[in-house]
Amino acid sequence: MATKKFSDPWLRGLKAAEGGKWDEWLDEGETGLLVQVNAKRRVRFCLIGRFPRDDGTPGHPGRRVLGDYRPLDTKDRVFVVKKGVLTLTLDEARQKAREWKAALAAGVDPSKPVEENEPDAAPPVTESSATIGEVFAEYHKRHVMKEGQKDGRGKALAPLRSASEIKRVFDHYVLEDLDGNVRWRDRQIESITRKEVTGLLDTISDSSGATQADAVLAQISALFNWHAAREDDFLSPIVRGMKRSKPSERKRKRVLSDDEIRIFWQAAGSQETFGTYCQCLLLMAQRREKIRVMHRDHLSDDGIWTVETEDREKGNVARIRLSVQAMRIIRRQPTTPTRPFIFQGRLAGPINGFTKDKAALDAKMAEIAGHPIPHWVLHDLRRTAKTLMTRAGVLPHISERVLGHAIEGVEGVYDQHDYFAEKSDALKKLGALVDNILNSTGKVVAIKRGRKAPSALNGDGLKRAS
Repeated sequence: MATKKFSDPWLRGLKAAEGGKWDEWLDEGETGLLVQVNAKRRVRFCLIGRFPRDDGTPGHPGRRVLGDYRPLDTKDRVFVVKKGVLTLTLDEARQKAREWKAALAAGVDPSKPVEENEPDAAPPVTESSATIGEVFAEYHKRHVMKEGQKDGRGKALAPLRSASEIKRVFDHYVLEDLDGNVRWRDRQIESITRKEVTGLLDTISDSSGATQADAVLAQISALFNWHAAREDDFLSPIVRGMKRSKPSERKRKRVLSDDEIRIFWQAAGSQETFGTYCQCLLLMAQRREKIRVMHRDHLSDDGIWTVETEDREKGNVARIRLSVQAMRIIRRQPTTPTRPFIFQGRLAGPINGFTKDKAALDAKMAEIAGHPIPHWVLHDLRRTAKTLMTRAGVLPHISERVLGHAIEGVEGVYDQHDYFAEKSDALKKLGALVDNILNSTGKVVAIKRGRKAPSALNGDGLKRAS
């Protein structure tokens, strides 16, 4: 069955169905609202739902007629309506659909006459629906963390790789806000309306941008759909068309210019752990989560970093020797057996919660520059590092492996060389070029690739003895 966002111009333009059939569409703007048109061009609204049986138990999904369509402005078109059937505008049909769905949720069949529903009788006793917090706890346990679940071979399922991000979204935007104030945690899940979801997305979009609002929408939609699959009467309030941005608009091409790199480096140097963490994002070109959880046990004294691979992870740099510039920063970070992360947070774990720190970094950069810096995000440092490596003469297939991207196609299948020496050399060139940029105020000349092949290094990244 096709879906369409109903509008008066579209409804007025519906053509007659062929033969004795009814053509029908579902409304994207109101869950369960159906419009049908027959061969006589009669247009009617219906509601799809679980209408209760005579004994009060929920029935199978079915449909009931709400009324025939007749807009306020007919545009001189004659609308066929059935005698004795209520006529409705589009807005009236949507409102009636909402009222009927509320009645169905209360165990009342709104399609029957009032006396058949026995209004004087005591309403059926129903248990209160679960709260958002309770549903999320079960969702996190069963769907996200896969606790106690096994695959077809009896092997325990690994948690979703996005488990930490899912929890962050709900903790900071849905259950509570960024300041720790309760938002939806104690709300019954069936009480959440589409208008409230839209209001939440508006708030997030205004404060954190459209992309973050879409990320929250995706997680809320996943939770509601998971709950709907486990409950008979729950209908998700989320419909198509609620996203705030388009995929094409989310593709970023932002890289920092040489002047911006110098300003960024100076501003980051004035901050504490977060500033040095950002500097390493540029020098190491790795995903920010990999650097955030960097552990002292995974880094050797001579700078060889072994990156842990997670379940179902497609690409990973695996093992690489960090540049002199990166190691200079890392060695300044205090670590202890009880605080083992290179970029240690205030508590036992690594740093987290970058929103306020990033805002402070942006403000410092604007102060140094004397004007606001065009918007950039932390991931842009990784793109900048890739661009700088190309500028420094690193071949694309090497820089892709430095980034930890999965190599697709035949090359990814047949070329199993670890590229340790080549990747280490690429980071060395990246660090040298960053130094060149920081120590220059004029035009920066790209570092040319030397004639000596990377094979001058052995498998551990050390020079071979002569």
